[in-house]
Amino acid sequence: MLDAGTDFEFFNPYAKVKIGRANLPHWRQKSVLYFTTFRLADSIPQEKINLWRENYSQWLLRNPKPWNESQIEEFQIHFARKIEYWLDKNHGTCILKNSKCKRIVEDCLRKFNGLRYQLDALVVATNHVHVLVAPHEGNTLSAILKSWKGVSARKINQELSREGTLWQKETFDHIVRNESSLLRIRQYIQAHK
Repeated sequence: MLDAGTDFEFFNPYAKVKIGRANLPHWRQKSVLYFTTFRLADSIPQEKINLWRENYSQWLLRNPKPWNESQIEEFQIHFARKIEYWLDKNHGTCILKNSKCKRIVEDCLRKFNGLRYQLDALVVATNHVHVLVAPHEGNTLSAILKSWKGVSARKINQELSREGTLWQKETFDHIVRNESSLLRIRQYIQAHK
């Protein structure tokens, strides 16, 4: 397990934050720990995703940025945790239940641990992956995720003699905000091993 203050910092509301945008907001800050989830392309039914996007769009209209701590927590409860709930229902092909495929993903995650990033905790579930990761200076979360997903997709497609998209394009990620949040995330990951 990584140590706050030594291996990473919690989110600092007073430090510079870069906010990227796709369907979800992606906050970036130096020297922090991220909780990230990426999932198989078929892991959540499209009708659920469409409903989620509609509700999220309406919520954004009522909650313009910048968000305060209360709004961030509301986002976590109503939107981030809803995705986690759906993922845990094991929709889709669940190809990560195949031990060889699971091992491919685990090997990709650990390959540059200590060199490009530090891993705190991780779990490869049947249709998604959760990781607590602290990128090293000069390495971005986006580049790390691109590498994990690209290499694992090629190897899994080869292993299963399949073609096409394996991972959902966008990932869910957020900066770990405090000790209690970190403990909750670690417990969540541990419960899914």
